[in-house]
Amino acid sequence: MRGITGGRGVLGGAVLLAVGFAVLLPPMGVRDAGAYLFLFLGVAFLIAYVAGTQQFVYLVPAATMIGFGLGLIIPTAFSLQAEASAIFLASLAAAFVVIYLLSPSRKIPLIVAAVIGVVALADLFAKIELIPAGFQPYFVPVILIVTGAYLILEPRTH
Repeated sequence: MRGITGGRGVLGGAVLLAVGFAVLLPPMGVRDAGAYLFLFLGVAFLIAYVAGTQQFVYLVPAATMIGFGLGLIIPTAFSLQAEASAIFLASLAAAFVVIYLLSPSRKIPLIVAAVIGVVALADLFAKIELIPAGFQPYFVPVILIVTGAYLILEPRTH
């Protein structure tokens, strides 16, 4: 893809494109336009992942942000507000499954997907809140923070 990207500045350029497109949406009347920023940022990292050497440090934010964005967009787009939290968690779990499938030597994304998936299934089918109400607003941000720390601290053995 060197001919398309010029070989440099892929991530920076893709992030600027993502933010630019996301900022265009509110004046165009797109509902919940802020949710698209996460989707577009994920696509920016995906472009960097595909255009580069398929680095894990681009794959993880690509899948996570796309899953995050879709988890916010799908309930609104399909009027599924009653299932919004389960859909959001399921899309985030699916993102971590994708990370594992594209990088099977790393098991942590599969573990994270399993934890989030169990919470999503319990919420959707059993109507059981596995996460205490006081911790629910912190659940996803903690997952994102831990994922970011994991990327920063992960040994470069892979």
